[in-house]
Amino acid sequence: MNGVATLFRLWGIPVRVHASWLVIFGLLAWSLSVGYFPHVLPDLPLVAHWANGFLAALLLFVSVLLHELSHSVAALRHGIPVSGITLHIFGGVSQLEREPDRPGVEVVVAVVGPLTSFALAAVLALALRLLDPPAAAAAIMRYLVIVNAVVGVFNLVPGFPLDGGRLLRAALWKLKGNQHWATRMASRAGSGFAFLLMGLGILRALAGEFLGGLWFVVIGLFLHQAAAGSYQQLLLRRALGALAVRDVMTREVIHVPPDLTVARVVEEFFWPHHVSSFPVLDGGQVVGILSLHQLRQIPRERWETTRVRELMFPLAEPLTASPADPLWEAFEKLSGNGRGRLAGYLSVKDVAHIMAVTSGLGGPQGGRP
Repeated sequence: MNGVATLFRLWGIPVRVHASWLVIFGLLAWSLSVGYFPHVLPDLPLVAHWANGFLAALLLFVSVLLHELSHSVAALRHGIPVSGITLHIFGGVSQLEREPDRPGVEVVVAVVGPLTSFALAAVLALALRLLDPPAAAAAIMRYLVIVNAVVGVFNLVPGFPLDGGRLLRAALWKLKGNQHWATRMASRAGSGFAFLLMGLGILRALAGEFLGGLWFVVIGLFLHQAAAGSYQQLLLRRALGALAVRDVMTREVIHVPPDLTVARVVEEFFWPHHVSSFPVLDGGQVVGILSLHQLRQIPRERWETTRVRELMFPLAEPLTASPADPLWEAFEKLSGNGRGRLAGYLSVKDVAHIMAVTSGLGGPQGGRP
């Protein structure tokens, strides 16, 4: 994923941060430093307000991380692989490699997140009463009590892909025995809640709270796109689920050598063959992929002197697929890369073609296209 850096691992789960997280972290720290802390601690100097603001914003994202970590740990305990946790501008997300296979597992994986947020709020509230901390620490703790409670309540809204939406999907799935229908209904509920948020945001903006209203609209747009995207992802999984990589990949693969100039690759490969990318082979081993995207990043006047190996997208071991791998898993890796013996070449064009055929003919027959 572009703009994402891995910070560390917890229980083997990579914890990543998206570049957009820096934006919301900065905005939160700023708003706390110039708004909340000067109001509750008026006697402290400005530098103390900023220090408290940055600390409170950081602890908020620690809370979000614990919320997402609970989802990931619950998923792992039920045999669902987790590829990572990513913190971003809207909070965080646990990236499960597959959906729960029954409603009961869905409930457990979904409910632990809000329960974790409520537990954090309760522990902090109890600590406030029992420990009598200094004024600055107490102000930070009160803030974290409120935001963890809000995070827990917000995530219980019954709209997919929020945790409450996943609980709704589990209930509908249990009721009808149809995950596809349950996902569609829960996604519609998620879109409905998103439009409600956007409407409230517009009303707030018209009432004079422009920034608060704008934030509601942005969150609403994000939830609407997430709800629609989650449902489309399920449709894609169903369409590709019965197929393996060998069913779709191109077997007679045209590849390019790494020492060829970009000018010759364009003239001898991209023009004659109507594809957007080629694998790069060096000594029989796949070492990279050269696509039109890479070509657009280099000026034409450098095509004669630039070699393929200087421009190609390098490959990494975890992102390869074998012919027997499920097509859905390979499709999820298409934005990445890999290294290994070249048995065939799978591109987005190949998957798009099989999706068109699948849609037109009503699905694959006997696991074959």
